[in-house]
Amino acid sequence: MRTVVLTMKASVIEMFLVLLVTGVHPNKETAKKIKRPKFTVPQINCDVKAGKIINPEFIVKCPAGCQDPKYHVYGTDVYASYSSVCGAAVHSGVLDNSGGKILVRKVAGQSGYKGSYSNGVQSLSLPRWRESFIVLESKPKKGVTYPSALTYSSSKSPAAQAGKYSRVIESKPEFINTQCVLGDSREINILTGQAPLALAIF
Repeated sequence: MRTVVLTMKASVIEMFLVLLVTGVHPNKETAKKIKRPKFTVPQINCDVKAGKIINPEFIVKCPAGCQDPKYHVYGTDVYASYSSVCGAAVHSGVLDNSGGKILVRKVAGQSGYKGSYSNGVQSLSLPRWRESFIVLESKPKKGVTYPSALTYSSSKSPAAQAGKYSRVIESKPEFINTQCVLGDSREINILTGQAPLALAIF
């Protein structure tokens, strides 16, 4: 009887040791494998505009020196996407002129943007724009995966960017004053008195 009990105890101890040896080490290895790769924050230049970046929400690193007035900013707190991302970050106070990481979130376009002077940056007013963004401190939300590489809009012709369709304007042999809008703020004025003119817009 004692022999049976001792044998059972020995078997239990052996099983415990096997579980201990085989169970602990693989778990450590699994834990190492599950570790997520370190997030790489993409870096942008001071002149990059939010509208050129397709991602709706992203973290970026701005360089130093974006307080320069040549990097235009439109709006206050909510900025038109035509603005410099890093210039807006300095204007908002999220960054100083030494640069750093910021969180950018796209929001709807506004009917108007009010300019103001803040943190060494003079932002400009704008009557209306199709898309806006806000700048926040680079504290990522839980469960949100931010891109390590940004997606930029492809460079197209001004007419294609404005979503214009191709058309041909035929004129009579008389003076014409036609205004065609190409892109966001570029205009072409045609004033001619020469005979038949065909203008193709692509």
